[in-house]
Amino acid sequence: MKPHLGLRAGLNVATSTYSPNFIYNLKRQSHPNLGVFYRFRTQKWAFQPEVQLSVRGGTFKGELEVVRNNFNFASFVPVVGYIITEGLTFEVAPEFSYALIAPKSIVPLRRNEFSLGSGFRFDFMDMAEDFSLNIRYVHGFTNLSTSKTESLYNRTLQVSVIYNLYKKK
Repeated sequence: MKPHLGLRAGLNVATSTYSPNFIYNLKRQSHPNLGVFYRFRTQKWAFQPEVQLSVRGGTFKGELEVVRNNFNFASFVPVVGYIITEGLTFEVAPEFSYALIAPKSIVPLRRNEFSLGSGFRFDFMDMAEDFSLNIRYVHGFTNLSTSKTESLYNRTLQVSVIYNLYKKK
């Protein structure tokens, strides 16, 4: 298969972990993700550098306030995939992200985040051959809080539809 461009769009179901947490209920949020990639492939491996825009973060609900941590991230994601069988690929995806707009939060925040994603891509066959479905769990490893006594980490499930821009014969 020849290298090709692709577009992705989907939904992030995100939450934040916060410690020490004495007063907040942590809730999930759903937000979009959009991206573009270029995929190279061999018989068993795929390399797919992506540029992505996504919103991650969770909601903190307290007695008197609700704080939505909406991190609007621009990310570079160099995806490496192992092709289990034609149409099914296991992916590992380190993410290097930068918050374009810092959210209002209960703690002072940093803007850079390193995360690691893993999941599966299912490439449809026959009439829907230009489309794929991607499911990826993204685990944030960067403590986004700049406070020495508090920690804040992102956790995200991404479900995306991919449109592969194959060169037509």
